[in-house]
Parts: sequence; structure tokens; C-alpha cells
Amino acid sequence: MQRILNAIEATLDADVSAAELAELSGYSTWHFLHLFQKAVGMPLNRYRTRRRLTHAMWHISLGMSITDAALRWGFDSHSGFFRAFRREYGCSPTAYIREHRVREPVVPCLSEEVFKMLTHERFKEALAHWGLDLPLTPVTYPDSGEISESAMYAGDSLVLKAYTDDHACRLAIALADLLHDQGIPAAQAQTLPDGSRALAFHDMWITLCRRVPGKPLRAVKLLDAPEESGLRIGAALAKLHLATAALEDQSCADDQDYAAHLLNWAIPRAREASAFPANFPQNYADQVQQLCDLPRALIHRDPNPSNLIDTAAGIGFIDFDFSIRSVRVFDPCYTATAVLSETYGRDDVPWETAWPLLCRAILNGYDSVTPLTEAEWSSVPTMLIGNELLCLAAFAGSSKFRSVFEVNQQMLGWLIDHIPA
Repeated sequence: MQRILNAIEATLDADVSAAELAELSGYSTWHFLHLFQKAVGMPLNRYRTRRRLTHAMWHISLGMSITDAALRWGFDSHSGFFRAFRREYGCSPTAYIREHRVREPVVPCLSEEVFKMLTHERFKEALAHWGLDLPLTPVTYPDSGEISESAMYAGDSLVLKAYTDDHACRLAIALADLLHDQGIPAAQAQTLPDGSRALAFHDMWITLCRRVPGKPLRAVKLLDAPEESGLRIGAALAKLHLATAALEDQSCADDQDYAAHLLNWAIPRAREASAFPANFPQNYADQVQQLCDLPRALIHRDPNPSNLIDTAAGIGFIDFDFSIRSVRVFDPCYTATAVLSETYGRDDVPWETAWPLLCRAILNGYDSVTPLTEAEWSSVPTMLIGNELLCLAAFAGSSKFRSVFEVNQQMLGWLIDHIPA
């Protein structure tokens, strides 16, 4: 089926029929269409429309007019393109480009599509189990230009969220409840008619959560006032860790040996991908060994700006998919490198001067709520580099995240030379 996706991508601007693609696959047309929807998660025509929209938006972001891009990618008219775009993205093309960064299209790799391109129809089917029929719109991440594969907004105040792991789903529900009870904004799961909090659905688990009333933080905006922003984020992460301590004794989260994870997986995989810059510390493995005795907590593990919500009650949290018990300084260091990853190399953001200020402020904000030990302060350079190695190891060999890998590979060399004192 991957060969078919490659063929579709190469002929998006041509009128290739389903019968021709079926012949390429070796199946009858009916059987091919059935297999395609099962493998990809959506009908053939819907998939091709989505890919054409993706390419058209890329060309529009480069300066092509909407009408020319629409015609270039197989739409009959500007209005036809507009309707298709609004149906898929929930807004106009102009509004999308104004609020989001657009990335160059890459052919989807089925082996990397964990959620098989969940569609409106599949989410709408899930939503009906709560007895609701609401308009659905995509969850998009403005700084990265990515569209969530696992979530979709339902109406103005709810969000559907898919998980591939029952344990992760249950932990996310428990964490959101705990934070909410302690006054920290979090997306609580709504109850189904049968009293359960998650829906077992097509080999996944779906929750319907009340949206946190606010807007996700944006990396580019954080660098406008890096010290003020960093102090707020650091303090919020510290309060998160203090709150999650109540769940640690319940053994509900997996325990990670961060040093071993770096030494046994991230470093070898990054080295195999030739991701080490010339200035990579020769004694880095020895530095990693010193992380073993750092204070631990039940951490968010993915506190990038889009998962931190700016609300009237303070910074709230969403998406606990990867929460785990590990070294607590991971979270503030991860947020810092996530902001750098989203802004590195951009001409419209003063990232070279503002990011070091933000990084220091995040750590100072955390320290103001729950003091960091001397060993934790000393570990920050090792942790910042380690987080980059984890990113490089995760995306090594990925076609979908090739550009992310390349940016972070360049960023690692810069980071090593500019880690804040």
C-alpha cells in the first residue's frame, strides 16, 4: 500500500482513476478501495483531496495566489478549493496561513501513521457514543504547522482525544482529575452514558474532554518577553510536579531510567544516523552517568508550548500521553529545547539572544517554587543535549519528520556552544 501512496503523490495533479491504481496494486477496483480505506483510514478520494490541499497550501505559503494554487492542484475553481479547505481545516486558507506555519509536504509513510489518519467520520462516530452531534474541526499547532493526528475539536468547548494504549489513557484521565482538584487547569474527561470515562473504539481508546479555557502558548511569542514567560512556565512546571506527587505512590506511571535510556538507545541511534556535530562533548557518556541520582517526579514528558495553555487561572496542561516517572528537571529542560526547536533559524524571531534568557528563566521559575539541587543545576547542559539526542533518535530515518530531524541536527551543534551558564 505504501507503493500506492507514492504513486498517488506523484500523480496528484493528474486524473488517475481508482481502476488504474487498483491495477497497479493487483486487486480488483472494489477490493482495492476496501483495502485502501482499511490501511489508510479514509476513502481514496478523501485522501487525494487532503494531499492536494496540503500541496496547494505549501505553494500559497511560498507566494502563489490561491486561485493559481487551486488550479495547479486539481481544483476546478477558487470556490471549490475554499469549500474543500474549510471542510478539512475548519477555517479559510488565508486564516490558516496567518495563524500557522506551513511545512513542505512529505509523502505519508504508513509505518509511521500510528492513528491511520483519523477522519471526521471516525471521530463523529465516536462522539455519538456521548449522545452528541457537534461540528468537528482539526486541532492544529501554529508554531510547527502540524495538524494533530489524534485529536479533534467538537463544538466550541470539547475535544476528542485518541490513545493507542489503555494504560496511557487511564493515566491521562487520572492526572487531569488530580490537577483540576488542586486548582491547576487541565482537560478533564467527560463521562459516557454507561459511567465510563473512555470509549474502546476501533483498537483505540477515545476520551471526550472539556477544553481548557485559554490558548496554547506560542514559541515565537514567548521570545518577545523571554524572562517573564520563562518564570511563569518554570513555576507552572514545578507546581505540576508537586501536584503529581500524589499519584506516585499508586504505581500508575511507568518508571524510566533516563540515563540508561540515553546510553542504551538515544546515543547509539543518533550516532548511527551521523547526527553528532563536530563539537559534541567527548566525555558526554560520563556526564550522563551523573544523572542517575537526580530527584525524580511524575513528569509531563511532552511540555512543548502547544501543551501549555495560558488561562485566567494560570498555565494549564493538556496531553499527558507520555507521562512517566523520571528525573524532574527533564520537563523544564524539554520546554526550553522545544521552544528553540520551533524558532531555530527563523529570521522573524530573535531566537539567538532571547532563547538563552528564556531557558535560564524557566529554570529560575521552577527553582522559585521547589528549589533545584546543586546537582540538578549542574546537570542542565547534559539534560539539554540529552533531550536533543532523544529527538534525533526518535526521528532518525523518518520520512514524515525528516525536516524536524534536520533542523534539530543543526540545532544540536549550536546548542552545545550556547548553553546558558
